[in-house]
Amino acid sequence: MRGDYSFVISCEHASAEIPGPWRPVLADYVTTREEHEIWDPGAKQMAQELGRLLPSSVFLGEASRLLVDLNRSLNHRAFFSPPMMDIPAAQRTEILCRYYYPYRHRVLREIEALLDEKRRVVHLSVHSFVPVIRGTTRKNDFGLLFDPWHKEENKIAEVWLHYLRQKDRALVCLPNHPYLGISDGHVPTLRKHLARCPYFGFELEFNQKLPLSEKAPRYARWIQETLMHTLESKAVAQAGF
Repeated sequence: MRGDYSFVISCEHASAEIPGPWRPVLADYVTTREEHEIWDPGAKQMAQELGRLLPSSVFLGEASRLLVDLNRSLNHRAFFSPPMMDIPAAQRTEILCRYYYPYRHRVLREIEALLDEKRRVVHLSVHSFVPVIRGTTRKNDFGLLFDPWHKEENKIAEVWLHYLRQKDRALVCLPNHPYLGISDGHVPTLRKHLARCPYFGFELEFNQKLPLSEKAPRYARWIQETLMHTLESKAVAQAGF
């Protein structure tokens, strides 16, 4: 593999924690929510295992998405949950300053530091999704989200999906499913901000029907080995980036 690749791992929905000051605000609302609306089960373990296998920094969200969604832009309709929209604006600003901005800034600073060292940065944002939503069954076990109009990301994704499927034929791997890689999120925001830089952002979506917590080391090894094969491949090298 070309020696100038570096890796950054993030998990925006790593925590189900609701900090003490806002527990009363969300107490009743939490009881009406599905678990996946509170956090991404299994994603934290996956991010941590990937961090052990790849030479990378790992960034984990520290509060539930019901408090503030670290994977959303400020103007997204789901940025704050309904109860949080009813609290004073000054409290929402406090939440942003405690949780949202510091998390986003830490990830950005790490990426920019690597870019300053003339590294090519591969950012893996780890998530999980429910097998069935609103009566629709998601048929994939794993989704690789990327920007299909981004020449470099598209080529890496094409080769990577080939290796992922070859390495474990029992897992159904689909591109940009169950979400689009260009929808609002942390990675697309960074992609726009770093458009002129060698930044390649991918969202890893694992189906929650997989035993993620128990077999995180196995799935992380699957991701790590196939990513290494991808970056070492002739197809990626010949693409000239």
